[in-house]
Amino acid sequence: MQDLSVLEEVLRMVLEILNSCLSHQLVYCPNLVYTLLYKRNVFEAFRSHSAFQDIIQNIDMVVGFFSSRLQRVQEQRGELGVSEVLEVISKGASQWSSDRLRKFPDLKFKYVEEDAPEEFFIPYVWTLSLDFCMLYYNFCN
Repeated sequence: MQDLSVLEEVLRMVLEILNSCLSHQLVYCPNLVYTLLYKRNVFEAFRSHSAFQDIIQNIDMVVGFFSSRLQRVQEQRGELGVSEVLEVISKGASQWSSDRLRKFPDLKFKYVEEDAPEEFFIPYVWTLSLDFCMLYYNFCN
């Protein structure tokens, strides 16, 4: 049961991050909107869960807005390619008003250092150094 609550918290955090991107930076995220439109069925399971309904409403509103715009353009031009869909999304994003979305508090994350961070960072830095700096060291001798 504890694992389930942790998983819920992580999913909520991911949805909050998506919501923050849509609320504050939509103009700069046409690929995010494209992906949300393409994978809109992923959010079906969250709609009925009380912990996610408020955030899903915002995502649904954005998806609905861009879906209707794309549908109108498709009716005029026929089938659209990826670049044409991104163009419609970019134009729509410039006309989108984030005032329509429910406001949430700004996200704040805090770094909590482990008791012995060197156990992670020293091997990690060595791995990066060896992989990307073209250094050679024979650890077998």
